[in-house]
Amino acid sequence: MTIENIKTYLENKITGSWYANAKIDYDITGKFLNAEIIGNNLKIVWEEMGETFDTVISWFTDYSLEQIYNIWMETA
Repeated sequence: MTIENIKTYLENKITGSWYANAKIDYDITGKFLNAEIIGNNLKIVWEEMGETFDTVISWFTDYSLEQIYNIWMETA
């Protein structure tokens, strides 16, 4: 699992799915901005309604891409 694979997956899921549906259902806009590996952690940065947020997933290599996305959904 490379950082580029992670970024591509999260871009598709967060921007292409989550916020596409949020726009339709609730008129909420947002998008995936970036992800970076910091030691054993993955930092995910996104924007919602013009405000920037981030979350950190510890020991991210223990999870699949789908699990990382699900963790993001729970913490977002």
